[in-house]
Amino acid sequence: MLVNYRVVKKKRLLFDDRFTKTICMAIASISSFVTALYVALLLPADQIATYLLPVFLGVFIGWQFGSLIQAPASLNGLYNGVMGGVMGMMLGAVLKNPALCNIPLNSNSLIATNLFIITMFITFSHSLVCFFIRRSMRA
Repeated sequence: MLVNYRVVKKKRLLFDDRFTKTICMAIASISSFVTALYVALLLPADQIATYLLPVFLGVFIGWQFGSLIQAPASLNGLYNGVMGGVMGMMLGAVLKNPALCNIPLNSNSLIATNLFIITMFITFSHSLVCFFIRRSMRA
């Protein structure tokens, strides 16, 4: 994530605002989603920080990537960061307790298997988005 931020910041003047806005939107949403998911899975469920920290991390990530260009893109990055943070927090809560969505999973091994598979898929998708962004900056 930091490598992508440095690459986008260094090469932001080479591209137009629309391209940079699209890149910032993609990386802010997926990065805040992944970070919020991991924080939601790592923290215990009964703390207030479990609900606030992923949202604040999403705000920070969206603000960082959105601040690379003008004010409308900053709001866009902030919005995508918050949405990614909230979605990651909700997915983390559902992965910990599937009964929140009336999913009838009773065995802990099945919950752990689903948690592992979904987090690996999210990690793969984040890596793929980062790869495509770095590849698009190569031009």
